[in-house]
Amino acid sequence: MVFFSGLSLSAPGASQTCTADGRPLFGYLENATLVNIHQHKVASLVDSGATTTALDARNIRMHIKRNGTRWVYYDFVHRESSQKTPMHQPVSRVARIITHKGAPSERAVVRNTIKIGSITRTVETSLISRSNFPQQLLIGRNFLKDTALIDSGKRYLQESCP
Repeated sequence: MVFFSGLSLSAPGASQTCTADGRPLFGYLENATLVNIHQHKVASLVDSGATTTALDARNIRMHIKRNGTRWVYYDFVHRESSQKTPMHQPVSRVARIITHKGAPSERAVVRNTIKIGSITRTVETSLISRSNFPQQLLIGRNFLKDTALIDSGKRYLQESCP
């Protein structure tokens, strides 16, 4: 057994998918359900280095309504079924993204409900084209905080959880 911050974790190679205190153990890849986007199941990359969860979105257009609220319109295209879902949601904030190369960019951030294993959370999700990545969803620390631990050497640990 390995002890981490008062939690006991299974030894390498064991098939345990939860910590001793009942928190789930995620692999670096997990399948997630986009609860508020037609319950689509998508591949996701679990990344503790990312602050905010990010969703693959196309045709992103931000608008300011007459009452001053910001809304974003975008298309979510489910890769497995090719089903396109037009979405419009209020913008919770606009994130300024600074990269190692190039000028800073802005991303619309909305709230989406995501389920992995038995965990369902509504979190801020930045919208960006992830067409160059194999996973349509990146799970960031805002989903993981106080919820789950990551075993970076394993994949799909939540497949066997209720």
